[in-house]
Amino acid sequence: MNWISNSEILIVGLGLIGGSYAKGLTRLGYHVYAIDPDADAVSYAKENGIIEDGSTEADPKLIQKADAAIFALYPSVFVRWIKEHGNQFKEGTLLTDVTGVKSCVVYEVQKALPKGIEFIGAHPMAGREVSGIRNADERIFLNANYIVTPTEQNTPEAIEWCKSLGKLLGFRHIAV
Repeated sequence: MNWISNSEILIVGLGLIGGSYAKGLTRLGYHVYAIDPDADAVSYAKENGIIEDGSTEADPKLIQKADAAIFALYPSVFVRWIKEHGNQFKEGTLLTDVTGVKSCVVYEVQKALPKGIEFIGAHPMAGREVSGIRNADERIFLNANYIVTPTEQNTPEAIEWCKSLGKLLGFRHIAV
């Protein structure tokens, strides 16, 4: 999947980083949707044009239309979410995350996904002293570092796709 503006992007987790990804991708013209258990976060994001649509539950319609998904969840929640809902993504969907912890996540997620759906880990080295969607700001990525953490299971195309996500969002240095 190339990063083209008619792509459907699903953000799972609308905290500071997930919300900042959503803001940045929406500003760039992507169709951004979100899933977050906090109804206030989803409402705020919709009302403020950060996302086009959202749900407080793992809505199969949102999951199935995603060309790409970005996970901004705690590691254990992320693994559990994939085990419960990862089979709902359409073939060819690319997934990435924002968690700084990789060893307990990457192989579990890759193992849980059906064939044809690829997960490649990433870590944006950005943040603020505050949390939540109301503090989201895509400018936190400007001049920050972005680390792509592939495994032997990742294709060269997915690695390039993940690197290009970092470039789109304005990260200064992208390392693999």
